[in-house]
Amino acid sequence: MARLDKNSSIWRVGKLEQLFRRTGLFLWSLKGTVTNEVISGFADHWRGSASKGSQIMASRSSWRVSGDGFNDFGWLRDLRAFGGSQARTRARHVISNWMHQNQRWTIKDWQPDIMAKRLASLVFCYDWYGSSADENFQKQISKIVRLQARCLAIDWKRLRDCDAQVEALCGLIIAEAALGANEDDLNNLMEFLVQRVDGMLHEDGGHKSRMPNNHMNVMRNLIEIRNTGLASQLMQLAWLDQTIAKMGAICRMWRHADGQFARFNGAGTLSLDIIEETLARAGQKGKLLQHAPNTGFMRFSSGRSTVIMDVGQPAKEARIASFGTLGFEFAVGQSLLVINPGQNARDLNLQRLLCSTKAHSTVSIDGQDSSDFRVNRLAQISDAELGRAKGGLLAIASHNGYEASHGIIHHRKLYLSTGGGNLRGSDHLEYSGAPGEIARMAVVRFHLHPRVTAAMLSDQRILIKIRGNRIGWVFRANATVSLDTSLFFDIEGRMNCQQIVVNAPLADIRSIGRVDIKWAFQRNDLQ
Repeated sequence: MARLDKNSSIWRVGKLEQLFRRTGLFLWSLKGTVTNEVISGFADHWRGSASKGSQIMASRSSWRVSGDGFNDFGWLRDLRAFGGSQARTRARHVISNWMHQNQRWTIKDWQPDIMAKRLASLVFCYDWYGSSADENFQKQISKIVRLQARCLAIDWKRLRDCDAQVEALCGLIIAEAALGANEDDLNNLMEFLVQRVDGMLHEDGGHKSRMPNNHMNVMRNLIEIRNTGLASQLMQLAWLDQTIAKMGAICRMWRHADGQFARFNGAGTLSLDIIEETLARAGQKGKLLQHAPNTGFMRFSSGRSTVIMDVGQPAKEARIASFGTLGFEFAVGQSLLVINPGQNARDLNLQRLLCSTKAHSTVSIDGQDSSDFRVNRLAQISDAELGRAKGGLLAIASHNGYEASHGIIHHRKLYLSTGGGNLRGSDHLEYSGAPGEIARMAVVRFHLHPRVTAAMLSDQRILIKIRGNRIGWVFRANATVSLDTSLFFDIEGRMNCQQIVVNAPLADIRSIGRVDIKWAFQRNDLQ
């Protein structure tokens, strides 16, 4: 079963301490010495959504912005994008009412990582909503930022999730900088941040969860630190630049020509605007990365065809860990052909299905996942290589996810011809001699994008058409081929699609030692 859920509470405050924190004495303890009566705002490089801003302006609510993300104040950017004096007035009204409603500490509204996002939003949007406000409002903003920053300085270490700690540290650094903290204090906080971020990243720059969304969020946090304009005063400037550049290279590796991430490990829920603006701020494009051996991905292209392949071990650190080892996505130009299913954030049962091996374009044996966290069985990768071969590019990798259960090693080869008109694959299943269940059937699945239609031909081949494209593809295999239905999720929601299913009997694998399943996608110009 995939590891899908964070702990119901990512931080803890004892019941007695909660009672104390709800008193005025706790807030008094946070006041300390006032350094700045008014905070300093920083230039904000993140765009909001004018359409969301329009919805907020049209809301019947007198002050509260609807949605799960209300308490992080990200909606300030949406109101700013909508523009105009009425939007600015609405922003001040909502902030004032929030401060009135939250004069005492609550475990929900003062959760460290959420509080950090709120502080960052208040600081980065200040020049828009606050710089022209009256003096009393400005002092109230300074007060709430100061109080919550000091609370955050106490609480960030209590977070049990490293990503949440990084979120909290970044918000704390931004708030302290806006309050006029000295360089030594900021650099001390940065040392904590460096330690936490280095611990969550692989050497090649990929997030250890292998989740593109987690990776992107950390990267945006680091860019925000750099955007404060104070980075030049920090001892860690070179580290910031280097880390952001490495993380950006991984992001570009995950992207198809349409700009979206390949849908591995919960990806597919970020808007294209967020991806593009983040990478634009990251800078330092450099040469496109082809193999990230630590994070476990390969990317290779020829002509208009691109293949992105999962050659990594499922991460126990991931909230959404897909068991699609050696699976891949295949795109032609901006059209996706072979895909992963994406994710559904609300339905846990559906999440588990979408994380399963059979939901990915790879091999499953007897309906079993290639990894299982419950019994500490993880598909370990070996022999992962990418290079040139005669007339094209060749990617190879193996995993032992089925060895403990069936005594079988899965070797996969993907060959992309020069020009991209032929993608050939070989799934070599080798009996290692290890004990386990007697295997019955190997199933190779190829999930197709909703814009792709497939039809069986009389000779067991499949004709594939991409909607709006005159170039078609023909699929063939050396085993029994059929078509079935499938599901696909992206930022727009759920869509139906098709999948190609290849069945190969394994009853004799222990006597013959191996079974080879060969298949190919061949470009076919439609007339």
